[in-house]
Amino acid sequence: MTKAVFIPALLCDAELYRDTIAALGDRVQAEITMSPKPRLEDSVADILARAPERFALVGTSYGGNLALAVALAAPERISALWLMGCSPAAQPAGGPDLAGGLDATPDAVIDMLAGLVVHKDATAAAATFKAMAHRVGGAAGANQARALVARPDVTAQLAGLHVPVLVLWGEADALVPVAVGRALADELPHAHFHVLKGCGHLPTLEKPAESAALFAEFLEQEQHHHH
Repeated sequence: MTKAVFIPALLCDAELYRDTIAALGDRVQAEITMSPKPRLEDSVADILARAPERFALVGTSYGGNLALAVALAAPERISALWLMGCSPAAQPAGGPDLAGGLDATPDAVIDMLAGLVVHKDATAAAATFKAMAHRVGGAAGANQARALVARPDVTAQLAGLHVPVLVLWGEADALVPVAVGRALADELPHAHFHVLKGCGHLPTLEKPAESAALFAEFLEQEQHHHH
């Protein structure tokens, strides 16, 4: 059984991974870790302090950026990495002020994001996202958004990360295009890249069974690879 730490996306909680973890069954011993601090490196230190000695790490979107930062900080502790919907590049200047919006008018920003984060036909997933976002709340979401904007560009460090990585992308991701995922997988020396059709920015919410199957297959391949 693989110990696995799952880091949710911006404004998401444990429900993002619930169905995927259920589908993985006894293959993983899962814990969900949230650490919405305004500096990514503070969240990295916090997560490493709380995580098992050696573990697989899963992250989506903001959580993917955080997972990648954790893996780069302590690669010897990471048995495998599963990344979705995250760009290793620095945030381009002049983007929307998500943090300010979440502080000032969280409901409006959450409604806007709900229309972007999942495939346009995934109405149940959009409703689940809204429910998660209201539980997480605007203040924590604003911290996560601040950490994202201030994140360092880690592209140059990817070639030195020899951890096995599953890079999984929704073909219809409206926030981070598939090309970014493909480039991320190309930069990593030990990556498996998969695209899910008819899926947006949150694969484990929209396609939990397929996501779980791909992760299970990836873990199995890696175990055989090492024995």
